[in-house]
Parts: sequence; C-alpha cells; structure tokens
Amino acid sequence: MFETVKRLVEFDATPYYVTSLYFNFQPEDLTKNQLYLKVKDLVKDYRHFVEEKVSWPKEVKESVLNDLERILEFVKNPDNIGGGRAFAIFSCDAKDLFEVIKLPYAYRNRLMNDRHPLVREILAIDEEFGRVGVLLVDKHHIRFFIADITGIREVGDFVEPILVRAHKFHSGGAFLKGAEGERRLIMPTRGAAPNTVRHGVGEWRFHQRIQHDWHATLKLAADATFEYWKEHPFDHLVIGGLEGDALREIENVLHDYLRRILLGYIEINPAEADENQVWNKLLEFRIQKDREEERELIKLFKEEIGFNRAVNGLEKTLQMLMFGNVRTLLVNEDFSAPGYRCRGTDTLTLKAECPAESDKLEPVFDIVNEMIEEALHQRAKVEVIVDKELQKEIDGVAALLRFSL
Repeated sequence: MFETVKRLVEFDATPYYVTSLYFNFQPEDLTKNQLYLKVKDLVKDYRHFVEEKVSWPKEVKESVLNDLERILEFVKNPDNIGGGRAFAIFSCDAKDLFEVIKLPYAYRNRLMNDRHPLVREILAIDEEFGRVGVLLVDKHHIRFFIADITGIREVGDFVEPILVRAHKFHSGGAFLKGAEGERRLIMPTRGAAPNTVRHGVGEWRFHQRIQHDWHATLKLAADATFEYWKEHPFDHLVIGGLEGDALREIENVLHDYLRRILLGYIEINPAEADENQVWNKLLEFRIQKDREEERELIKLFKEEIGFNRAVNGLEKTLQMLMFGNVRTLLVNEDFSAPGYRCRGTDTLTLKAECPAESDKLEPVFDIVNEMIEEALHQRAKVEVIVDKELQKEIDGVAALLRFSL
C-alpha cells in the first residue's frame, strides 16, 4: 500500500484533475447493492455540481465525469471492497490513473477534485491507527497478531523464543520449558492429628493448581509480548479472550510500558479465531474507542469555549483555520455547505470573493470537506462527530484552538 501512496504523492494531473473519494461502509452494506446505492447518491450530486457549477475546459470536465463512472462501476462488485470498513479511490481518466486503497476507517464520506491525489487522510489514519499488537489468551492458548491499516497477520512462533530462553527470566514452574527451579504449592498446616486429612484441602489444592496454571499462562503471555515488542515495537496493545474479569489480571504482570499502551479488551475465542475474525473485532473495538473520544472532545470543547480557546460555527471555524489556529477540527458527520476556493493563495471562503486580485475563484462541492483537507495539511487533528446527541453541541463545525483569542 505504501508504495502506492508514494506514487500518488508524486502524481500531478495538471491540467486535469484527480477525483478522490473516501467512503465508509458497514459489512451489511456489501449485500443487496447497499454500498453501490450509497456511492451512487453521492456521485449523482457531485455530477450535477461538475456539470452545472464549474467552468472547467470541456476535456477536463469530461475526464472528471468519466472518473465518476469508473468509480460507480468499481463499487458494483462487493469483492472489490472487502477487507476493511472504508476505502479510498483516486482516479484521473485523462492520465490513466485508477488506484484503490482499503482502509480500517475514513473520517467521513468525501468526494473531491484537485490537481494531485488527496492522500493526507491516509497518512493521518496510518499515524492514528499505528501498529497494534493483539494478544489472545485462554487457559490453553496464547496467540499474537500484528495489525496496521493494511490488515492483520498472526505471528506464528510468538511463544517459542521465550520458551527456549525461559531460564533467563526466572519465571519458574514446569509450565515453562527449560525454566530454572520449580514453584511448589505449599499446603496449609493441618490442625488435626498427623494421619487426619483436613476436610476440603483436596478441593482447595485443586483450585489453587488451576489458579497457578492460569497465572503462569498470563505471565508467559506477558513476557512473550514484551520480548516481541523489544524487537518489533508496536504502538498499541489490545488483549482478547473469553475469561472476563480474570483476563484483566494480566495487567498485574504486564511490563509498565505495555500497560501504558494497552487500549482495552475484546471478547473473542482464542482457540477458534482466524485473522479475519480478529481484524473485524479490532475494527469494531477501534470504532467504539473513537466514540468514546468524541465524548471527551465535546466535553473539552464546552470547557474551552468559555476561555476563548475554542470557536463554534462554520464562519468562525473557517476564519481560525485560515489563520492556522486550529488544533482540533470537530465536524458533524453529515454537515455540509457550499463555498469557494481561491486558486493562487488557496484561501477557502464562504463568499464569492478572493483576498488577492490574482486569485481565481472556484466553487467547491462542499467547503467542509475542503476544511478537513486544509486541517490535515496544517497537521491539525480531525474528529468527525457521529453520535446524534453530541452533534447538537456544535453548529456543524467547531474547533479547539492552538492559541486563545
């Protein structure tokens, strides 16, 4: 994927335009042509914009309209899309460009044109998603997966290196092959005569043995994860299994660094899970974490606006963005508005006028999409608000500022 992104970064369509589409979907959208119908609605509106609103040369306009048809033809086949929860398509018919990149998510559905492919969102998602270690544990299995925005793979020999070198870690117990010493279970003192077995001791010993084996498994899993991280660093850790609260006991033996990067837990059967199941569970988990982050950001926004460290509404937010003073751009998922771009200074504006006489005024399909692109260009964070109740807290768009007003 990254070789494709590198080629796209270097691609220049001048005097034509590249059509860039980012689109989110749910697994159920891949049945009964639901994805195709949703993309078709967006393309229909954009086609009308290109045909009626822009004053491009005829050959430029035809190239973009052909791009839209190629995109629709591509999404007709669900097999072209599976593997994530979003995709990006970059097309320039006149320059024979058509590239598709599958993604774990996109900020929101966006359809835009520019001289270059708009790949900043892919780079931002890659930075946010990072490399994720997924550790699956139950009483009889320890499995480990590494995921990034390109997909997921299982690390086949995850436990073997630490089993071979177990003596270095003094973990003890016969559970670790080659370990030094032996951890012995000490029975409580009997209060009766020497030849009398206290009632319940056998049962107690049985349950203690089960607990011992479980804790030994968690210790082995934690040690193996840390050893893997030292040689192949990852940014986040997710732990999965069916043990409920007992699984969280692994935090008692995780290295401090791994505890700091632990995102949370997923419910999955380590014995039966395949890469596709783990990937889907991870994507659902990351979407849930994103909803939690929405709530935290809206809470922070409500606090900061009273100290003039945030702004609300399209006009004020656009003004701060053009000043380079946006730290986090908050955007309601379905909010859109018309606007203009001034080619030359690349200024975004709500009015049909440019600050410089040399600028060329061009209408844009949705100025909010252009604001997202500009925010990414300025290395600002973009957060799309999906929750309908949280959307009521801002007027379409808002921003947390780098510097107070």
